[in-house]
Amino acid sequence: MENKQKEFHKSRREKLINSLGDDSLVIVLGSTNIARSYDDTHRFKQNKNFYYFTGFNQANAVLLLAKAGMEVHDGTTNKIVKTKELLFVQQEDPLKETWFGRRLGFQKVKQELGISLGMENTKLGDVISDLISKDKFSKIYISLHDLHELDGEIKDQLKGFTRSWITLSTNVQLLDLNYIAGKMRIVKTQFEIDQLRYAATVTASAYYNSIQQVKAGMYEYQIQAMLEYYYKELGCPDVAFETIVASGNNTCILHYNTNRNLIQKGDLVLIDSGAEYNYYNGDLTRTIPASGKFTKEQREIYQVVLDTQYAVIKKIKPGVKLSYLKKYSVEQLKKGVQKLGLLKKGFDITKYTLHGVGHHLGLDTHDAVANKIVGSNDFDTLTAGTIITVEPGLYFPESAKEIPANYRKIGVRIEDDVLLTRNGNEVLSDALPKEIEDIEFLMME
Repeated sequence: MENKQKEFHKSRREKLINSLGDDSLVIVLGSTNIARSYDDTHRFKQNKNFYYFTGFNQANAVLLLAKAGMEVHDGTTNKIVKTKELLFVQQEDPLKETWFGRRLGFQKVKQELGISLGMENTKLGDVISDLISKDKFSKIYISLHDLHELDGEIKDQLKGFTRSWITLSTNVQLLDLNYIAGKMRIVKTQFEIDQLRYAATVTASAYYNSIQQVKAGMYEYQIQAMLEYYYKELGCPDVAFETIVASGNNTCILHYNTNRNLIQKGDLVLIDSGAEYNYYNGDLTRTIPASGKFTKEQREIYQVVLDTQYAVIKKIKPGVKLSYLKKYSVEQLKKGVQKLGLLKKGFDITKYTLHGVGHHLGLDTHDAVANKIVGSNDFDTLTAGTIITVEPGLYFPESAKEIPANYRKIGVRIEDDVLLTRNGNEVLSDALPKEIEDIEFLMME
C-alpha cells in the first residue's frame, strides 16, 4: 500500500478515536466470503467502513480501536504491550493460500498497512473477553447490522461476546458505529476526491467509447459488456453497482438491470452505470436514441430534463440543502412538462419523477452517510468537500394513459457527479457530452 493511502486510513482511525472518550472501545468488523452456490462464493468485497479505517482487502478481519489504549499479549515479542489499534487477520495457511491466494499474516500488518499491531483472528474472542472483563470500557461501538449478518470464523470467535450482551448491556453502552462513521464520511479528504475523480473520469471515458457503438438490433447486455470492458481497460476492475441498460419501456423501470431485451429502432436507451476505483465509485446516466436521432417527443422530454439538471447544478454551493435541491428539481420538471402541455392543470408530477434529484457518492454509490436533520445536527446542508450526484428524470411508461400516446415509453435520466468546492461546484464528469446535438453527433456512423 502506498504511503499516501496509508496516511489516509491512519487519519480516519485517529479522527474516530479522538472524537470518543477514553472509556470507548471500537470494534470494526470486516466482511467474510458469501456463498454463491454449492461450493462457490461471490467475489469478495470488503465492508466499506472497515476499508475506510484500514485499507485492508482480505476476509475475516476485525479492527479494534481505543483512545486510551489496550493492553494485550504481543505474539511477536511475547510481551504485554499497549496499543491504540489492533488488527486481527487470518492465519497464514500454505495449503489454503495455494488455492485462494496470499494472506497478509499478522506480522506484516504494521509494515504493509501502518496499523500498530496485528494478531491472528483465532485470538479475537479471548482478547475481547479480556478487555471487557477489566471494566475499563463503558462504551462499545460496533455495527449492529454487520454483527447480525456475520458468518464464518469471526462469528464463531464473537459468540461469547454476543452471548454476554444480556448482562453486559446493563453496565456498558452498546452503540452503533455506523452513525459516527457516516458523519465522518460526509466530507471527503483530498485523497478520496482523487479516487472519486478518477472513477468519474473512467466512467465518462467508457460511456464516450460505448455510446458511439450503440444501435438498434443490439441486445442491452452487449452495451453493458462494452462499458464494463472499458472500465477494466482503463484501470477499474469492478463496477460500482449492477449496470443498468434499459431500452424502450424499460427506461421507466428505475433499477432495471436484467439487460436482456433486443433494442428496437426508435427506442431510447437509458444507461446508468459506474466504474469502481480503489473502492470509490463513479455514477453516471445518459439517455440516448438507438437510431442515432431523437424523435420530436423524445427530444422535448430530454430537453426538459437537461434544462432541469443545468438549473440544479447552478444552485449547488456550500450552504444549500439537499432537500431544497430535490424540491427545486421537481418544480423545474413540472414547469417544463406544463410548457409542453402534456398534462391537465393540477397534475401530480411526482408520479413521473419518481425519485430524488441526487445522493451522496463515495465508498458506496448511495453513500452511507447522514443526509438529513437529526436532532440538532443538520446533515441536510451541503458543505465543501461533499460529492453528490445530480440526476433528474422523467418517466412516462406505456401504462400512463393520461399522457399522449407519442410520449409514452419515454424515460429520461441524466446524471453527473458533482463536487462542492469552497465557492461553488465542479462537475467531475463534465467531459461526457449530454447536449442533444453532441449525442447525435457522437452516434453518427
